[in-house]
Amino acid sequence: MVAGSPVVFLDRDDTLVVDSGYIDHPDKVQLVSRAAEAVRRIGRAGFRVVVVSNQSGVARGYFDEARLNEVNDRMRTLLSRGGAELDGIYCCPFLDGPEAKVEAYRCASDLRKPLPGMLLQAAKDLNLDLSRSWMIGDSARDIEAGRSAGCRTILIRNGRADGAESAATLPDFSTRSIIEAAMIVERESDDDVVVRDEPLGGEGAGRAGDAEQTKLLAEIRDLLDRQQREAMHDDFSIRRLVGTLVQMLALVVAAWGVYAMFSGQPGHALTRFSLAVFLQLVTISMNSGDRSG
Repeated sequence: MVAGSPVVFLDRDDTLVVDSGYIDHPDKVQLVSRAAEAVRRIGRAGFRVVVVSNQSGVARGYFDEARLNEVNDRMRTLLSRGGAELDGIYCCPFLDGPEAKVEAYRCASDLRKPLPGMLLQAAKDLNLDLSRSWMIGDSARDIEAGRSAGCRTILIRNGRADGAESAATLPDFSTRSIIEAAMIVERESDDDVVVRDEPLGGEGAGRAGDAEQTKLLAEIRDLLDRQQREAMHDDFSIRRLVGTLVQMLALVVAAWGVYAMFSGQPGHALTRFSLAVFLQLVTISMNSGDRSG
């Protein structure tokens, strides 16, 4: 039998996406800081990436499954723009109790976290090895679902974790952000996890590829910095400074000529205007020489 793939399960709201309440429109989707980078790193570490999310807003009547799919598609698009791809999205629209206004979705479901139904269903659909997998989320029910499925767990402590910790909800690791959780997965990964190739192909796969890209980006940044410094130096050259002073002097002499003209001294005015024109020509000559250099 072919061994299943390891996976990292991710909660959606407040783990990948900023939770603004029940997200009922694609325009409200906003990724948390560095979410795309985190998903990218998890994928390169050899894991598939699957979102598992309770979405009782369907049962509550806030939106239907079609709108839920539009919101999830928007999340996929934003992640994809950052070079990150998901292998699957599983949502539980059900809710038991009077808060469920839509009768078709008013029921208990083993898909709803803290039960592990979504994780188990994904493992069956995608041939996943849960014993080498992770669950990352911001709530106690995420951790309990992950532990029940046999995964290691990471709790993102953002101040919104629900419920008191117990043996069932005690995470293997705690962190403050999705990117830190991704780094933990990288660090703690088994040696037999196969590192995936970069999405764009080529030989720069895994951490070696990251190192080469980082080096290249650093070299480009240094080159741009040098060019910027040289440009700034040119902008403040001695030639340009003198040219600016001559330009100011030309304006003063021209104003002096205007004063002479209105004071009934046409001869003085002509002389001063001639001097102002000469100084302006000197300014133009100096600026032209500065640009050609």
